Amino acid sequence: MAAIPGPDPASNGEGASATRRRVVDAAVACILERGFYRASSNEIARRAGVTWGVIQHYFGTREALLVAVLDDGARRFHEEMAAARVDGGTAQERLGQLVDVLVVHYSRPRYLAYLQILLNLDHDPTTSADVRRTMQDVAERSEAHLHRLLGEALGPTAETPGLATTVFLLLRGFGISQQLQETMAYDSVVPQRDRTAMDRRRLADMLTAYLRAPRSLGA
Repeated sequence: MAAIPGPDPASNGEGASATRRRVVDAAVACILERGFYRASSNEIARRAGVTWGVIQHYFGTREALLVAVLDDGARRFHEEMAAARVDGGTAQERLGQLVDVLVVHYSRPRYLAYLQILLNLDHDPTTSADVRRTMQDVAERSEAHLHRLLGEALGPTAETPGLATTVFLLLRGFGISQQLQETMAYDSVVPQRDRTAMDRRRLADMLTAYLRAPRSLGA
């Protein structure tokens, strides 16, 4: 039996975009707290303050809602990269800014929710095409902005074959590892905020030292 849609918040003065925003945010929060498989349709609806019928009205299925969460993450990334600038006076300052831009994005809790959705839905034949289309779209839309940021930070060395891509992958992985560390490290001696900032500065210092060693660039 088809679910009967509940009252649409949009009909009570709340716009459709605001309703969709609350549902997407509720899905992210539910996945982060309960995990991908326990983030049920009913639990997401409860957190969003709507009925499952309302979610069906806007998204159709739970899987379509989760693809919409990925779409939202892709939009956020594109907007952040478009707005970001690297303009430090020294190579160390510029690399520090690049670290902050990329690592901050990938170390956010939301990104762990995106990863859970991506890893699960990409292997689902009913959603894999939509997921891959979403990821391809964000890659294409953000490529120019990422190229600009990496060029601003790396300077002429950005033209070294493969270097900019390697730096991007390094910073993305570092950001994800910081989020995992904050989520899973239960016996840290150093206060987490201090450790996080320290690790980012050390990474910027390491990249600066690497770029100042011309003989290593082609290695």
